[in-house]
Amino acid sequence: MERAQKQTILKDLEKKLVLLVGPRQCGKTWLAKDIAKNFPNSVYLNYDQQIDKKIILEQSWLDSTDLLILDELHKMRDWKNYLKGVYDTKPESMRILVTGSARLHAYDQLGDSLAGRYFRHRLLPISLAELEQISEPLDINKLLERSGFPEPYLADNTTEANR
Repeated sequence: MERAQKQTILKDLEKKLVLLVGPRQCGKTWLAKDIAKNFPNSVYLNYDQQIDKKIILEQSWLDSTDLLILDELHKMRDWKNYLKGVYDTKPESMRILVTGSARLHAYDQLGDSLAGRYFRHRLLPISLAELEQISEPLDINKLLERSGFPEPYLADNTTEANR
C-alpha cells in the first residue's frame, strides 16, 4: 500500500528537511523506510537504539548518505538546535527526514531555530482513499473494530490485530 502523502514528502525532501509527525502506530517509521527505497544510500537511525544514538550524537554517518532518517529525535535534549546544525552543514545532496510523535508538532510554538528549513507532514491512520488500494473490499465493521491504524487493520485475523 502506498500512503497518500508519500509523493508530496518526496518532493518536499528536495527543498527542505521534512518533519513527519503523528500518533503512535500510524505508520511513520514504515513510511520513512518506504521512502528510503527511493534513495540508494539511505540511513535509518533510531534515537531509542544505543548504537544509533551514538552515531546520531557523533554525526558519524557516511558523507555519501543521500537520505538521513532520524526517528524519535524529539527524545534528544536540545534536538531543535542539533537538527539546525546538521541541516545547515549537511552536504547539498543529503536529504533529511525526521519522524516522531506529536512533540515535533509542538515545535511550532517553541521558537524559530528551524524557521524556513522544514516542511511538517502530519500522518494520520489509514484514509479511505488508501484503503481502496487493498485488494479486498472495504469492510466497515472491520474498520470500526480494528481502527484505521495500518497494522491492526491489515492483520489477517482478529488475534493478530489484538497483539
